Parts: sequence; structure tokens; C-alpha cells
Amino acid sequence: MNILDAARHLVRRFPGGIECLAIRLGKRPSTLRHEVAGSDAYKLGLQDAELITQLAIEQHVENPLQLLNVLATNCGAVLIPLPGLHDGGGATFEDLAATAKEFAEFVAATSSAVADGHVTGNELRDVDRELSELIGCAQRVRAGLAAIHAAEKPAALLEREAA
Repeated sequence: MNILDAARHLVRRFPGGIECLAIRLGKRPSTLRHEVAGSDAYKLGLQDAELITQLAIEQHVENPLQLLNVLATNCGAVLIPLPGLHDGGGATFEDLAATAKEFAEFVAATSSAVADGHVTGNELRDVDRELSELIGCAQRVRAGLAAIHAAEKPAALLEREAA
């Protein structure tokens, strides 16, 4: 996926749309619209992309790391979200089910890639994307378990461990 396509998709999912997001960025909506459209005289900067991502996390926008994931994939890397930065809370069976689903999608992408005995660049990117999503889900489960563990400890013990 093109990085600007990812930006457009993320901006569209933002509560209030491009108009509200532009205000948070200190821009006119038309300027932001031109930037994510890739108009010749307009460029979406790295600092704006970072702020858009942070605001998307803050606003609980679906797939808030889309820009980062596309950038990583297009550069031959995998993004692994750190636990706790934008988690919804404790470990749930929904988190575990999502991890199982992502594992199935990883297996399907891998099986599809090797089915003909050749692996194309697109197939490898698909496998990388599925692996990244699987790792992210597994980290959410782990972070949830760590939150449950921490909640069970007495406050005095937590203070000693932090020191």
C-alpha cells in the first residue's frame, strides 16, 4: 500500500474526519486534504504523520498504527508495537481470539506463498504484514496479563519493585 493511501484511510477514520484532525494539527482542512492526496505543492511531513498517529491512538481510532505499518512494510521491516502504549486494558478472551485469528492468517499467507514453490515480493510482504499483526496481538495478550499481575500485587511491593 502507498503511504499516502494509508494516511487517507487513517484520516477518514478519525472522529470528526479531516476537519477535526486539521484543527488538532493547526492546519486548514484543505491543506491537510491536499497533503494526504499527494498534490504536487503539498507534502505530509514526518512530524505531522507522527502526530496523526499519536492522535489516532489517543482517540482509539481503528488501526492507529497504519501509517507506521505501511512505512515499515514498504521499507522491508516489521513494526512491533510496544505493550502498554495503546492497549485497551486487561487480557481478554477477545485478545486471545484475535491472536489465534492472526496466527491463522499468518499460516494462510505463508501456505499461499509457498504453494507454487516460488515466493514473490508481494507474497513476502503479505507474510510480513501478517507476522507483524500476529506479534502485535500476542503482545496485547501479554500486556494484559502483566496488568492483571500488577493489579494483584500490594502497593508497597510495587513501590519497592519500581525503586
